[in-house]
Amino acid sequence: MTTPSLTPLADPIDKPPVPKKVLWKWSVGVTVVVITFLMWQCGFALVQGRKLANVEVTHFHERLNAEQYEDICRNADEGFKAKQSQEELIKFLAAVHKKLGRAGVEKQVNIRVDTNTNGTFLTTWYNTEFASGTAMETFTWRKSNGSWRLLGYNVNSTALLN
Repeated sequence: MTTPSLTPLADPIDKPPVPKKVLWKWSVGVTVVVITFLMWQCGFALVQGRKLANVEVTHFHERLNAEQYEDICRNADEGFKAKQSQEELIKFLAAVHKKLGRAGVEKQVNIRVDTNTNGTFLTTWYNTEFASGTAMETFTWRKSNGSWRLLGYNVNSTALLN
């Protein structure tokens, strides 16, 4: 009978340890690229939001000055219409226009873009010169079917108190 030959096992101390390939440089590089891309996207969204808001607010003021309150309500988001009846909204817009007069120069003060499961929202704050004084207006727009629709409007002015 043959006996199996035993070969001595290699001593683990004799073998140099295999260096682990650490790709930390690549990890850092990819992380920097991803963060830069995300920051660029956020900045781009704010710039685009600012432009879109200016167009929409100017259009809102044109319709307010022309007393086209029904048109404002008709083109608003369903959420805007659900808060009050169309008759109440028209009365509100007419009262704002009567008290403040024609809307003039508007200056954007702040902007916020939010995206969540309910959609994309653009909230802007404007200092607006009206014929009877200045007002701080807050507009909230919701993106719906590729266009921005008015979701909320708030106006604060001491001229409304007179």
